[in-house]
Amino acid sequence: MSSPTPLDPTPKEDFGYCLFGAETLTNLLKTLESQIESIRTSNDVEYIHKMRVASRRIRAALPLFVNCFPKKSYKKWLKEIKGVTRTLGSARDTDVQITFVKKYIDGLSDEKIKIGVRILLSKHIELRTNMQPEINNKLDQFRYSHAIENIRNHCQQIRQKADPATSIDTPLTYVKAHQYISQKLGDFLVMEDCIHHENDIENHHEMRIRAKWLRYTIEIFSQKYDDKLKEYISTMKHFQDLLGEMHDYDVWIDFIPKFITDIKLELASRIETNEKIPTIENGLLRFLQDVQEIRRSRYKEFISFWEDAKKKQTFERLRQITSAKFMGAEKGIKSLLEQENPKIAVLSDVHANLHALQAVLADAKGKGIEVLLNAGDFLGYGAFPNEVIEMLRANNVLSIIGNYDLKVLEGRGPNSGEKNISFKYARKKLTRFNKAYLNSLPKNITLNIKENKLFMVHGSPESIEEHIYLNTSRERLRELISGRDADIIIVGHSHRQFSRTIDGVSIINPGSVGRADDNNPKAAYAIIGFNPFSVEMVRVSYDIEAGAHAIRKEGLPENFAQIILCGLSLKKIRRKERVKRHKMTWRNEKTLKIIKKVAQKYEDESTHSEQVKKLALKLFDTLKPLHKLGTLERYWLQSAAILHDIGWSRGGTGHNKTSLKLILNDSALPFNTTERYVIGSIARYHRKKPPKQKHYNYASLSPSEKQKVVLLSSILRVADALDFSHGSIVKNLKVSINHAAVTVKCRVNQNPVLEEQSLNKKKDLFEKSFNRDLVVIWIQSS
Repeated sequence: MSSPTPLDPTPKEDFGYCLFGAETLTNLLKTLESQIESIRTSNDVEYIHKMRVASRRIRAALPLFVNCFPKKSYKKWLKEIKGVTRTLGSARDTDVQITFVKKYIDGLSDEKIKIGVRILLSKHIELRTNMQPEINNKLDQFRYSHAIENIRNHCQQIRQKADPATSIDTPLTYVKAHQYISQKLGDFLVMEDCIHHENDIENHHEMRIRAKWLRYTIEIFSQKYDDKLKEYISTMKHFQDLLGEMHDYDVWIDFIPKFITDIKLELASRIETNEKIPTIENGLLRFLQDVQEIRRSRYKEFISFWEDAKKKQTFERLRQITSAKFMGAEKGIKSLLEQENPKIAVLSDVHANLHALQAVLADAKGKGIEVLLNAGDFLGYGAFPNEVIEMLRANNVLSIIGNYDLKVLEGRGPNSGEKNISFKYARKKLTRFNKAYLNSLPKNITLNIKENKLFMVHGSPESIEEHIYLNTSRERLRELISGRDADIIIVGHSHRQFSRTIDGVSIINPGSVGRADDNNPKAAYAIIGFNPFSVEMVRVSYDIEAGAHAIRKEGLPENFAQIILCGLSLKKIRRKERVKRHKMTWRNEKTLKIIKKVAQKYEDESTHSEQVKKLALKLFDTLKPLHKLGTLERYWLQSAAILHDIGWSRGGTGHNKTSLKLILNDSALPFNTTERYVIGSIARYHRKKPPKQKHYNYASLSPSEKQKVVLLSSILRVADALDFSHGSIVKNLKVSINHAAVTVKCRVNQNPVLEEQSLNKKKDLFEKSFNRDLVVIWIQSS
């Protein structure tokens, strides 16, 4: 299974939504392509406008289908399309200004007034003429980038991959339509505070932009709703036009006083035109007054149109239309429960672990299960709060809210510590749409399934915060089910799988999808059958390392990664960390044996690592007068040398980064968190790029630790280069130091051509770190 990213909430098997995106973009590309040659061959300014609009529509569409395309390609396409829009934007704005001034002149009867305005017109025509070469050049660059062909080819690939029976009317399509339209509508409505401030020019301009993107988004999904969205497209177009005209006049109002000053200075230097300055200035001032009056008029029209839209509840009706099919998809679950032999999958406690959720959903679908229930706690500790919510909704999972979700929404997290970081992260990341969705969820639901009544709650029937375990007393369970008209009670919260029957009532906890707490890191869920009644506890393997990597990339605490790697609670992970720190395991020779054993698990032969370790320690010891590091740092270097190539077990490409991940993830290594990051970083930087602040592993270290990582990795790079051929050709080395250089005499038993080439590539970090040249003298034994 491919690893998801923060931009990857779309189930890979849902080609229907991607197929819809491919069809949408293909049509938009045709429109854009048809305008390019027209701009070069025609003087009609409308072609500029049409191409600019076409490029904007593609810019609006691409983010809606981002998960259907390669991430790097998507970013490149978006950048290229934006470049076209910007270039055409200046030209289009100038064309609009020229057209406006021409009409204004045609409406004047006073010839004296026309003099100044004609100068304004001529300056703009000159400006626009000078723009055309840049436009042609930009269009040539755009054509040579092959962005249109590349996007079209990827769209074609999507169409080819899709099954002939694939429908673009999937539940996900309506989830996405409602989500994106709601988000863009929210972005527009949040500007309401600026509406009644006539001179809030900056925010009026921003509101115009948001109206435009909302309109384009509605247009993209409008075909899914028959003709029901036409009214709203027209409404947003009118808002866009009114705000656009206001912006155009604001530009003139800001520009004319500066233009008058510039023209007066220009004409004052010419004796023949000096006497015309008052006439020209009066004409331009008249133009300014008329523009200000038109701007006031358009502002009044805008206010009137806004109040009318509010009175008609236009925005609320738009939300209702887009949510109708979306909500209908969720309600369809209950009809599935009326089948002859329904089977349901019960999930709980996903805790923002998208990788685990993907695996569970794929496993359940592979077993033919169509009905899925979720007992809450979407959020917490994982790196994908929004994506988890969207994936559960896209798969029509019927959900309730969990205690963690409630605390995030209400801002009731702890005031400090790692848990506080988790709450703040989830609260900051959640979109308004997903916050609204979580707020809409009930704390419990009741379903009638055949002759059974199923009741689902997150904690217990009495409290969303109460933990129920396999060893919870029968007396307490009787208290909880007493008076509860239910045959089956689903609970979550405790992260422990179990099924118990008390007085004929089945109490089932499916365990945690994303945050196991039983020393088993696999994702957990349960399957319930009804003919006959049965409960199956399921555990599913998933790409745990990718989940841990995503947590680290987001800058979340390492303990959160260890939670999913070990299948233990945060409390137990903290306890393990304290034990490792207390033991100071680096002092124990047994520790190195453990490290070597772990390395052997990944490497077939350890000759190279042993040679690199020997050379690195020799360099470390002889360079001590320069680096002044101690026993602990020597242990770090020794450990990194032993482990630096374990990434080869997953392939040669980027094996240094893979070595880092394995060092961070392998629970058998006797390292505390700091040691994992320091040793893993030294191993990572034994080749390729030196440490950078943007690297998550390096950024997490203290300034002192960073300095040590740079020094130690520079030594490891040299040691690794001295055994590039993996032939252990360096039999001995001797180091001498002076103020200008570190000289290393290497006695070798064969030609070191490969080692010398590698050393020349990798010694730069060493020379920078020690502020000396590195000189290697090869002495070949007879």
